[in-house]
Amino acid sequence: MTSFRVSAMRESGWWSLVAHDVGGREVASQSRRLDRAEATIRAAIALILDVDPTTFEVTVVPEVERLPVSEAARETVTLRRDLRELEARTQRATPLAVAELRDAGLTVRDVAHLLDMTPSRVSQIEQRARVRT
Repeated sequence: MTSFRVSAMRESGWWSLVAHDVGGREVASQSRRLDRAEATIRAAIALILDVDPTTFEVTVVPEVERLPVSEAARETVTLRRDLRELEARTQRATPLAVAELRDAGLTVRDVAHLLDMTPSRVSQIEQRARVRT
């Protein structure tokens, strides 16, 4: 699936949105609120490409470096963004890790301890894997 990275800069009470390399050009839009930025720029991209707005991915990246806030606030935004990305990667990797650890002979409780989850969650993940196969 095609993916677009969108820069979001705060300017005069608006978020200025720019999607780079959309059919060889930039697509720009604006949004009052950051929580509406993705839908706004997605509609603009879909209009330019003449495609359904659900046929591509959009990642809005707010440029917090230019905001008039402390370095600590900027760092917090960055850390929380990184945390969301790590959580998503962890969610995708966990079923394989559970399967491999169990195949290596570890008990459900040992796997739960290693992966910092409850034994019942390990069992749920195993059951879902069995249903898919």
